[in-house]
Amino acid sequence: MRPDNIWQKVLALGSTPAAFNITELFGPGLSAGASIYETSFTSDVSQRWSVHRAPSFVGAIKPATVEDVQSIVKIAAKHKVPFLATGGGHGVSSTLAGVRDGVQVDLGNFNDVNFDAETGLLTVGGSVKFSQIIDVVHKAGYQFRTCKQSSSYEETRTLIAPSPAVGTAPCVGVLGATLGGGVSANQGRFGLLSDILQSVELVTAQGSVVHASRTDNADLFWALRGAGANYGVVTSATFKVPEAINEGRAVNANFLYAADKIPSVFDILASLDSGLPQDLALNIFTGWNAQAGGLMMILNANYYGREDQVEPWLDVFQKLGPLNAEVLDVPWTRVYETSYFGINDTKACGRRQHINMYSVAARRTDAPALSAFVEDLAKFSQDNKDITTSFVVHRFATEAVMKIPDVESAYAYRDVTMHLFLHSARAKLNKGAGYNGEQTVYVNFAHGDEGRAAWYGERKLERLGRVKSEWDPDGLFSFYNPVPTADDGYELRK
Repeated sequence: MRPDNIWQKVLALGSTPAAFNITELFGPGLSAGASIYETSFTSDVSQRWSVHRAPSFVGAIKPATVEDVQSIVKIAAKHKVPFLATGGGHGVSSTLAGVRDGVQVDLGNFNDVNFDAETGLLTVGGSVKFSQIIDVVHKAGYQFRTCKQSSSYEETRTLIAPSPAVGTAPCVGVLGATLGGGVSANQGRFGLLSDILQSVELVTAQGSVVHASRTDNADLFWALRGAGANYGVVTSATFKVPEAINEGRAVNANFLYAADKIPSVFDILASLDSGLPQDLALNIFTGWNAQAGGLMMILNANYYGREDQVEPWLDVFQKLGPLNAEVLDVPWTRVYETSYFGINDTKACGRRQHINMYSVAARRTDAPALSAFVEDLAKFSQDNKDITTSFVVHRFATEAVMKIPDVESAYAYRDVTMHLFLHSARAKLNKGAGYNGEQTVYVNFAHGDEGRAAWYGERKLERLGRVKSEWDPDGLFSFYNPVPTADDGYELRK
């Protein structure tokens, strides 16, 4: 594997050889319902969550049919025009900056939601967001995953709000979360989002429409579940949604701690390395409080069961002596809005923000390293009062995730229990993450500089490359944390 080739290939793909008129080039192949915009900065198409290391577009196309998508892909391939298909627009990897003078393919018209309460099968279009499905499945007595994604660390001069579960915010795309694997607060009981994915409809690099499932195009379906941005445009997908537990209600507890309690919280996290109850998830935000003149921590614990079942675990955090605490009984649909004392998270669904995300995936808790990082964070914040930074931790159970064999999908980190969102101490915390010092990161939380082995796991790369060579040999879909191909120096066994 040659990491330098990632950038060489992506930059080459993102170089348009000649100027083109987007309307003249793509217009004749589109249906009457499709739209072309000679700028991507319009309210008619989805704007990006983050503009940090963002792609550049000469314009945008909003296809109305699958045939439109096929036409766009064929024309773009023929004329070597780089493009990105967008749903919720929450991709933050710096590799996306490889698209220069490209075309945004906005899937906003692919927004159908069809749920069969008899079978529990949910089919969604390529741009469907969590807000469109939560009430639909809840009213029928089912429960969709609360998928996590965080806006944690931002090097700007504004305060970053805590984001307990951006994946359940109304603006996040279901398929974007799923194709990276789909980690979630419910994963201890239900597994990953990609584990309940049953099938997809995909437009390939050749402009063909294919269906992939465990029985049809099984190798492609394997790769889509964990590295799904690399193989085509997913126009629709079907999930098997589980029935709600505890009659669809959850316990949502919030605790506020002063700085001197933070090391004790990390010690508790370390004690939970031996096992977290399958229905419990912890979300932790640490940031500078200018009024108090120091760091403070908010710990959110959500449990998909009864309060008496989770009470022993909540008592552990209560005994630390929080400055404030609350324990709520809410429908699972309200977990997001009541987390972190109900603080309104403007970051989760804001647009065109400067989100500079770094993270580490861990399977063990290095409490001393976490405490040392927080001390450094406090010193930095004290010395740079005009720059407010934060540290976010998501801690999820893995019981149901680990029941699925590793070979079932391309997702590489079934044993990860914790996602740490930070910046300057990434290398140090990688050492204590439980992977022998190797860099590990959930691909949807990646900064983009970690490399393929960190995104997908070294053991998965050879198969991912073979599937890539079959379905996208020219690398049309190689702008988002790309998998290897035979061209860029990675040896692929036949």
